[in-house]
Amino acid sequence: MPTPTLAETQALLWKLITAPEGVAKGLEGLGAAERRVAHSLIRPRSPLSAVERWDIYANMYFYRLRDCLKDDFAAVAGVLGDADFHNLITDYLLAYPPRHFSLRYAGDRLPDFLQEHELSRHRPFLADLARLEYAIVDSFDAADAAALTADDLQSVQAEDWPGLRLHLSPSVRSLQLEWPAGEIWEDAKQGREPETIEAKPTHMRVWRKELRVFHKTIDLSEAVALAELERGRAFGEMCETVGDAEAAVSMLRAWLADELLCRSRDA
Repeated sequence: MPTPTLAETQALLWKLITAPEGVAKGLEGLGAAERRVAHSLIRPRSPLSAVERWDIYANMYFYRLRDCLKDDFAAVAGVLGDADFHNLITDYLLAYPPRHFSLRYAGDRLPDFLQEHELSRHRPFLADLARLEYAIVDSFDAADAAALTADDLQSVQAEDWPGLRLHLSPSVRSLQLEWPAGEIWEDAKQGREPETIEAKPTHMRVWRKELRVFHKTIDLSEAVALAELERGRAFGEMCETVGDAEAAVSMLRAWLADELLCRSRDA
């Protein structure tokens, strides 16, 4: 049999290390030629068999993924405890193995997966908590943009304000949730067991200011205003939708202070 290429060797390693039912089952599913190559790559060395040595790599791969996901979803892990979180990630990776070379995207489907997972029967808020945590990760990695300041708006003439288009920073994420995820997140961060939690429509914004990511529960009026900006509406159109010009101006002041706005999307 010809010597396998580097790409073929890498593909074989990947196939066995990520085999859903373990390396032994993965080897059984290989053709005779691939099995010979696999056995030539990792051989038995007392006291471990070849399969046991393969399993070391497979287990390292899983635990590395689990630990990265635990970092990204620390509040979910805190609520669940180590055993349940381990089982959740096992189920998740079997259903949704990573599609991207970067671990950054390994948990992108976990919030939706949690929505239907058995663990959510007793903690139905888990999916929303995961959505908040993934938005935090997403916001941190968003592109940089020069923040719009109050001084930048000093030159805007009164007649130009209705047509002014404000740009949200690339780090801004808006969430519409069914549970008060911010409160649950804070309890988990402090190591407190969440008290009786009741579902309630919750709007949140997540954003990065310098190197820190913040999140805040907001009212419906602000959620609508942010949605208008995301759609590219002018300031005047946003005020009309909100229905309260004074409230819109107050929001603008808060957005400037929090650096939610940027000079342009291309900045």
